[in-house]
Order: sequence, then structure tokens, then C-alpha cells
Amino acid sequence: MTYNPMQSIPVVNEPGPGGIVPGPEAGQLWIPTIGWVDVKAWTQEPYYDTELITTPIAAGDEYIFFRNLSFPTGVRKDDRFTNMTMSSQLPSGWQAIVYHISFRVLQMETAVAGIFTTPEDVQRILSQGVARFIVADQKTEKRGPLEMWPCPFGMVGYVTRTGPAATTWSSVNNGLPSMGSVPPNDIVINLVDELTFEARVVFRGAMTLDNNTFLQCLMLTWTSKQVR
Repeated sequence: MTYNPMQSIPVVNEPGPGGIVPGPEAGQLWIPTIGWVDVKAWTQEPYYDTELITTPIAAGDEYIFFRNLSFPTGVRKDDRFTNMTMSSQLPSGWQAIVYHISFRVLQMETAVAGIFTTPEDVQRILSQGVARFIVADQKTEKRGPLEMWPCPFGMVGYVTRTGPAATTWSSVNNGLPSMGSVPPNDIVINLVDELTFEARVVFRGAMTLDNNTFLQCLMLTWTSKQVR
């Protein structure tokens, strides 16, 4: 790195058109007529996280999303279950405008759970769960029963595969097969990298599921990142 005393800025590359100089960090530019400028790009980004709901469920049982990057068994979540890289926070320098939050029950068999999700369990979870979205460990931005947090895309109803009882499964989804079928939030939630956030689901009553199953929280956002 060299130093240009005429402009009193660090020069890491040769000036471009109009004397524009890239700064030492991503997204920084020196424009002679303006000064330092942070250049960022806005992209549409989903963030999602999954928790394993275990049976039986006691009244008051609570599950926390976006905080834990591994399951309680110690198995780290892969891309099927989360795309979070940090616990409860966005990466440094990022900002997100959350315009939709939803929950869905995943229908799958994995080594983590080793079970099948049934349509009855989907109905039990959606009818008994109450969700909250919390920012900075204290401010509740949204609250309501899981049935009020539908996905704006996915399958409707159920599909059953034929075969032995051990491999027969059904699939249902909390939502409609269209992004336009569920309107975005009237009031968006603004997240910056300094703020922590999480979603919490508490079950109002005790119940026994047919099997352990996965519940996933999805946030749709416009996210600002530094231009690399």
C-alpha cells in the first residue's frame, strides 16, 4: 500500500476514471468530488433455520430459531436445515429488511431424526404452537399462532406413496403455491449486524406426536452487502 499526500487517502490501486480510487475495505471508494463512499448492493435473500420438535410435547415447551447452529444431539445443521453462518446475527456490515416471516413443517426422513412426519403431526404442531419474533433480546416485533404465519409457496394437501407401512409417508405444507398468495408484512423489520434476533415457538398444550419432526422458520428479506 502506498500513500498519496495530495489526497490524504491510502491508495491501494491506481485511480480509475474521474480519479476514483478503491479503498482498503470492500465497498469503499474515494471519489474526489464527494469523498469516501460506501458502495453496497441490495439483494433478495432468504434466511432459514430448523429445530427438531421432539415428542411428547409438554405445555410450555419452547423452541428457539436462528440461535443454535446444531441440533440438541450435537449434530451440526446442514443446508437443508439452516443457512445461518452466525448465531442470532447477520455478518459484519450487512443489513436486512424483513418483509415476510413464515413457518413450515419439513417432511423428510434423516439420520438426525430417523422418522417420518405425518399429516396429523403437522396439524397438531400448527394448531398448538405460538410464535414470536424478537429483536435485541427484548423487543417482540411479531406474535401469533403458527397457523397465522403461512409460507407463501409450497405444496397444498398431501401426497401418499404406496409401499410397506414403514416407507409410506405423506406430505403437507403450511402455505399456498404462490409467492403472491400471502401478502408481505405491512410494517417491515429492520435488522443490522449489531442487533441480535431470534424466533421462539411455545406450545400452549401438551400433546404426543406420532414421531419427532422438524419445524422450520423462514425469513424473506432485502439484504444490503458490501460490494466486493
